[in-house]
Amino acid sequence: MAAAAVAMLGMAACNGGHKCDDKACANGMDEDKVYTGILPAADSDAGIRYTLKLDYDDDHGFKKGDYDLVETILATDSIGTVKDGESFKSEGDFTVVEQNGKKYLRLVKDLKDSHAKATDNLYFEVSSDSTLTMVNAQFEPAVSDSLNYTLKLVK
Repeated sequence: MAAAAVAMLGMAACNGGHKCDDKACANGMDEDKVYTGILPAADSDAGIRYTLKLDYDDDHGFKKGDYDLVETILATDSIGTVKDGESFKSEGDFTVVEQNGKKYLRLVKDLKDSHAKATDNLYFEVSSDSTLTMVNAQFEPAVSDSLNYTLKLVK
């Protein structure tokens, strides 16, 4: 009976328009979003696939949370087929920053990783409810309009 009551409360917590997993919904504490996209890269002719999971914390008003990022280098073989290469995983904290009427995400890598540096932070403009666009540390978009720096919401 108690488990059924907790499940019903968890479902009610998730009906507020937030997407969250079953465990988080049961606690009423989190909102998860996953974005993906292929961004340009100097070292790869086919780009890098970014898969970014944001885990918003409701106890911070959905303005902070944790993130997990997988960057997969893509390469084109001799017959033009795009294949996955090496993948790199990182994690850390993020905050929502508001500036000049726009929202941005600042992703700060956990420095416990021996390879992580404070300058490894990533920044995204929240372009819409379903897209993030990579920007620099001054929240400026890429210089080239012809390259796509957008991640799209998948979950």
